Amino acid sequence: MAEQNKTGEMQATLGLTGLTMNAMALIAPGAFLWLTFFIQGSTGQTAPAMWIGILLALLLCLATAVCYAELAKLYPGTGSSYYFAEQSFLNHDKHWRYARLSKFIVGWASHLYYWIYPGVMVAVTGIFCGYVVGTLWPNAMNAANPGTLFMMVVAVVFTFGVAYIAHRGVNGSTGVSIAINVIQISALLVFSVMAIG
Repeated sequence: MAEQNKTGEMQATLGLTGLTMNAMALIAPGAFLWLTFFIQGSTGQTAPAMWIGILLALLLCLATAVCYAELAKLYPGTGSSYYFAEQSFLNHDKHWRYARLSKFIVGWASHLYYWIYPGVMVAVTGIFCGYVVGTLWPNAMNAANPGTLFMMVVAVVFTFGVAYIAHRGVNGSTGVSIAINVIQISALLVFSVMAIG
């Protein structure tokens, strides 16, 4: 009975496969940007700049990963960027009074990001669904301007769908991530075969 009442401890529920699938589901939507590279690369002016941009983005991601790895090694503990901001000021005698302020600013910036990003994602989903419906059924609506009401309905339905997935917990969201990965990888393979053909 005492073992069942351990509610304060975190339980490891995902293995390497689950973690990989969740990470791929977050990263893989950007893979569809590769489909636009033919259009960008076909013009003579943007092709060289495109590869420099990819290289700079890759270097920025690598630098961020190295920084977070070093900070996690230097300041082990729970938290993220706000925790690292506080710890960096606490280790200096002259600047320790700015520790809470830096933690507050970085924490709220991260918090606002996690509010703004889902809003942008829901809005883009509404626009994308309007484009697809307008393209498949041009008599029903205009693909370029599907209408505010249609996009709002899609955004609300999409929001409740995401909330339901979150309600199912880590294992439920991992199942959705696996399905998303299968769809995305299959689509990328089909598009690759079409491009090669």
